[in-house]
Amino acid sequence: MKRGTVVWVDLNDATPPELGKVRPGIVVSGTTHNSVLNTVVIVPTSSLAPEIRPLRLGVGRFAGKESFAVIPGIRQVRKGRLRGVLGEISAGQLEQLDDCLEAYLR
Repeated sequence: MKRGTVVWVDLNDATPPELGKVRPGIVVSGTTHNSVLNTVVIVPTSSLAPEIRPLRLGVGRFAGKESFAVIPGIRQVRKGRLRGVLGEISAGQLEQLDDCLEAYLR
């Protein structure tokens, strides 16, 4: 699984404020790690606006809706939770996402 891939991910069994349900998520773990581990790290997306950097970043349209990466929702998931590929974010968007992750995790 390539870093920057947008996937359907099943986040059910979540407890608020965690994001739940099946939704798009962006794979942010390294491509090399993703090829050998049974898990990936994703940042879930939401259609709820607005963009609030570094906590929420607009990443384009996925599944017919404008999507925002929800940085505080970052989590590791089993590959068995992945339900299909929707596409990829651009290199520029991935760089912006990295900047938001760095600001959030400091």
